[in-house]
Amino acid sequence: MHARVTAILVASNGADHLPRTLEAIAAQTRAPDALVVVDCASTDGTASLLAAAHPTRFISESSRLSFGTAIQHALGVAPPPADQNEWLWLLAHDTAPEPDALAALLAAVEVNPSVAAAGPKQMEWADGDYIAEFGETVTSLGASVPLVETELDQAQHDRLSDVLGMGAAGLIVRHTVWNEVGGFDPALPTADNALDFSIRVRLAGHRVMAVPAARVATDGDGFSGPGRSTRGSVRRKRQTARRAAQLHRRLVYAPPFAVVFHWLSLVPLAIVRSLFQLVRKQPGAIGGEFAAAFKTAFGSRIGEARKRLRASRRVGWKAIAPLRMPGDEIRRRRSLQREIALTYLRGARDRIQFISSGGVVTVLVALLVGLVVFIPVFGAAAITGGGALPLDPSAGGLWAQIGTGFRDLGLGFVGAADPFATVVAVLGSLTFWSPSLAIVGLYLAALPLAALAGWFLAAHLTERPLLRSVAAVLWVVAPPFLGALDAGQIGAILAHLLLPWLVLAVLAAPRSWSASAMASILFAAVLAVAPSLWPALVVLWLVATIASRRNVMRLIGIPLPALVLFFPLVLDQLERGTPLALLADPGLPVWRAPVPVLELVLGLPQTGLGGWSSLAAEVGVDSGAVLIAVAVLTIPLALLALAALVLPGSYRPVFAIVIAIAGFVTAVLAGQLALATSGSEAVAVWPGSGLSLYWLGLAGAAVFGLAALPRFTGVPAVVATVAIAVVALPMGLGVLLGTAQVVPGDGRQLPAYVTAEASTNPRVGTLLLAPEPDGALGGTVVHGAGATLSQQSTLASTADYAATAGTLEGPGASAGEASNRAEIADIVGNAASISGAEVSSRLTALGIEFVLLQPAVTRGDDAPGEAAESITARTTSALNSNPQFTFIGDTFAGALWQVADDGTVATLPAPSPTNTGTPFGVLVLVLQAFVFGVALLLALPAGRLQVQGNRAVSTTAHVGAADSAEEHLAEEKGAESDERVAVGEEPEALDTDQGAPAATDPRTADPQHEPVSARDHANARVTDAAADGVSGREHAAPGHPELPEAAPSAAIAAAVLAARQHDAEMAEGDPPVETAAPAAAESSSAAAEPVETAAGTYAAEYMNDEPAVAADVSAEPEIEPETEPAAPAEASTDTAPSAVVQPEPQVVPAPTSPVFVAPDPEPAAAPAPAPAAPPAPVVFVEPEPEPEPEPGPVPQPEAAPTDAPSNGPVGGYDPDDYDPNDETVLSIREALDREAAEEHREQVENRPAARPTQNPEEGSDDAR
Repeated sequence: MHARVTAILVASNGADHLPRTLEAIAAQTRAPDALVVVDCASTDGTASLLAAAHPTRFISESSRLSFGTAIQHALGVAPPPADQNEWLWLLAHDTAPEPDALAALLAAVEVNPSVAAAGPKQMEWADGDYIAEFGETVTSLGASVPLVETELDQAQHDRLSDVLGMGAAGLIVRHTVWNEVGGFDPALPTADNALDFSIRVRLAGHRVMAVPAARVATDGDGFSGPGRSTRGSVRRKRQTARRAAQLHRRLVYAPPFAVVFHWLSLVPLAIVRSLFQLVRKQPGAIGGEFAAAFKTAFGSRIGEARKRLRASRRVGWKAIAPLRMPGDEIRRRRSLQREIALTYLRGARDRIQFISSGGVVTVLVALLVGLVVFIPVFGAAAITGGGALPLDPSAGGLWAQIGTGFRDLGLGFVGAADPFATVVAVLGSLTFWSPSLAIVGLYLAALPLAALAGWFLAAHLTERPLLRSVAAVLWVVAPPFLGALDAGQIGAILAHLLLPWLVLAVLAAPRSWSASAMASILFAAVLAVAPSLWPALVVLWLVATIASRRNVMRLIGIPLPALVLFFPLVLDQLERGTPLALLADPGLPVWRAPVPVLELVLGLPQTGLGGWSSLAAEVGVDSGAVLIAVAVLTIPLALLALAALVLPGSYRPVFAIVIAIAGFVTAVLAGQLALATSGSEAVAVWPGSGLSLYWLGLAGAAVFGLAALPRFTGVPAVVATVAIAVVALPMGLGVLLGTAQVVPGDGRQLPAYVTAEASTNPRVGTLLLAPEPDGALGGTVVHGAGATLSQQSTLASTADYAATAGTLEGPGASAGEASNRAEIADIVGNAASISGAEVSSRLTALGIEFVLLQPAVTRGDDAPGEAAESITARTTSALNSNPQFTFIGDTFAGALWQVADDGTVATLPAPSPTNTGTPFGVLVLVLQAFVFGVALLLALPAGRLQVQGNRAVSTTAHVGAADSAEEHLAEEKGAESDERVAVGEEPEALDTDQGAPAATDPRTADPQHEPVSARDHANARVTDAAADGVSGREHAAPGHPELPEAAPSAAIAAAVLAARQHDAEMAEGDPPVETAAPAAAESSSAAAEPVETAAGTYAAEYMNDEPAVAADVSAEPEIEPETEPAAPAEASTDTAPSAVVQPEPQVVPAPTSPVFVAPDPEPAAAPAPAPAAPPAPVVFVEPEPEPEPEPGPVPQPEAAPTDAPSNGPVGGYDPDDYDPNDETVLSIREALDREAAEEHREQVENRPAARPTQNPEEGSDDAR
């Protein structure tokens, strides 16, 4: 009976695609009987284009409907189906079928009565040679998987027949079956809409078929399906929709008893998958995970969908079990993709060439120099002097100083710790047995670490080994760096070492989430050790964010960890009304003379021209001459930096100069900003941190200038490097010569008498009295063995600045801070006066047992003045004359007295509250741990390799690595039970072999089997078949209807033709001729296509491990759910049965418009001559089964892609290390697309004119 087809075309703002789609529909060789069009509230010219096509029915909707809902509306105006021969052809505005598409679909379904839905091969809209999608299936946990996607069409998939599902575009559906299963699920507007429908069709007892001969072009704009756009926002929405569809189907398919458990697991699974998304470097997918979970959990369509499924279901879930994709096949696909990605990434990594281009030598030389200049540091337990202090004796004590809690400085106060304390805790934990050793190790490794950082940054700026080494040396001998080492500025040292890595991470951040997360951590670390860089780094971050354009999301979150780290300190400083105090240097404040601007231009962080002034004074050289000499030595570097702006090259030197300007401005302003105090002297911000940023830009611009020079690069590079090394030489040799401010030693700050008492009383107090040059007497209270670097707080060091601002005693003052300062000042004044009030009782009440009069404080190289000596003598006399103080003696730290040695000194309790002692303190720690934990997960180099848009090998873009994590959890709990529940299996055990014959793999049975080429394999099979007289009846899969005997002859002739045609093409050098004719087996299919495929493409015999089948098998037998099962037929022992095999083609010329012809049922010794008209592959008619009293067993359909055993890991890589859903290596995607397009273009341009096809009657050898 003639089939009636109603084409339903749904459009929504599709004016750009509709002309081609409408032309394609009108050009069909078998035109549809009716055309119903639906316009879903289009705002462009869609409605007029649809009306111009003169459809049978025109429906104009006032709102945008989903594809499935629009089809339901269209069926409302279509007549009900009269019989089983009425079909619906589903089209969207971006679906342009080829002229013979509908004819091919009808031919396939007419000869296979059990098929209720058939889908075409969806080709790419812009390039019809590439398959966009062809067939769908699901994993064990229900995630949708495309069987073929973004792959060059070489007829390698033309054997695909029975599948679990097909895409919605171009799908042809039996009208009665559409009404029976209820159409598309309204809860699935795009993702999995046709897959879910196909599964319900399968469960209703029908078949779903893929028709390779039918081809439609689809643009994938996201209307009829999830879309294929690579834009970040669209891709994230697509991932959310797919995850929501998977969860929706899981609840719909699950048995009743499992629905509640699945519903309760939605949010926990979203949390687990979100953590896995972080590891996969896809933070943008986290929101989609929770959105999909909550949408499914609180959706209202689960019950309706379950009712619809229950009403139409006729067979059990085991009927579709063989059509699902097993885990080994998914891992095999991921392994192939990972291998391709590694091929392209390996070249980028090799470009660094750390060993061959001198990186190792440069770092080793810096290490040797560092070991020489820091020889006095060997054997030291700690570094003291300048701004350096020992660390807490235990790693636990370091971590107790972070967050918000009691600050044990002076008499103590409650406040926020400096972010610097967190960095110190991390650094000290490296040598947890003695944290102070970490600072010693920092000095010993400072030079090689600086060389390593500078070299790697230069390696990303230039490929010339000499320039890389020059940049590394310039960064090592940078005056700001060596000056910080000389002065004990630990924060500035760390900032100098981290800045190159920060720049590297920011440069890579637009292309990688991992680099973006690393940049955020380094951004926070640099600001924690050098808060004065806040303004400059924020400005540079804004510039980089604006320049990143479409990748702005990867840079916009870089400051977030820094903001979280500074959050509690910001609150405290804002409460005091001193926001500028946030820029104060962390650590011990040390007074230094202001640095002239000219010396800042030369990169010197301290006065004295980097030590050359004192050396010149000793030999009697004028300081003005020294200044000129130092300036001349820096001129070569400055000239190279400026030359980069005028020499031909890229715009990158401009950014380097911008960095240098930002750093220099920071250094100049820092020298004018006095925020902390040391005794009675105001301490300006250390300008060296800004100078390190300035030097970074200057050295980078110089490298660009050297790279732009056409020749003679070595001479200016060496001259500039040696000149800077001479400038920094006194600072670099300061520790070795003993002229540096830092002193390696055992770390003791207080006399042994005090440290011995501290071993039994950890909070014993000591009052430190420090005579000032102006005659003032400073007083500080320390506890235990002395102050540590991690205890220092800018809240305490900027207290005088806050008092000067008039805010310390106001409502924003820290609790008790003002009264503590007043009490200490009163005690010091009375203790230094002979006639002062009694203070010993007040000291003992505060837990202060010792008083230490330190040597007079000096300023620079000046000797103590008369005022300082006078206050020292007066204080000594007052303490000696007071019977309440017992003089112990002079020590290395000064004169020591003990207060009330009668045991009346109070023992202070442990500091309270700790950083976990208050709800706010716990909140701060949890928030910081969460943010930095997320950043670390993203930063770890454990992401998935991926090549998006690769057209050489089909991908599994719908299968996320998060699903792999879910599968891993399922395996731990029992793979079989979870698998059944996940996809709605029945509670009984799953037996995939029931009702299907067992396959025998000849490669397993025959140990002599070795892989052969496609052509040899085909010729061998043809020879064997001809010699043995193989018939279709002998090689048909068990349970399949027998074929006419004419089929083997046609198959043999087709194989011979394919092999000879391949030989002729290889001999003549012609490009491979693609054939649309399906082969009888995988080896035959491979023989019909070229063995040498396009780059990245694998021949069919390597893409599928299934052994070749020599038999001609007709289309699948239809499923008979109501048939009583009988004993399964015995499997053939010489072939591996395949449930998805199409019949052999006849001998035909080049494939053109196909004409479906049924074979002659009578046996024939040779194939009939091919007609002169353009022929097409033959589809054998599915014979009607003869009625029998007791029908035999019905084998379950199997999908070809799921039958192949796994190849295992490719190239030795763990296949789970790759996930196609990852969004990395976008540049690789573009490169692959360009290469594939260029190769295809060259083949088309170089292809010779087609030779005329010979008529077999004229003596064609191929025909004979």
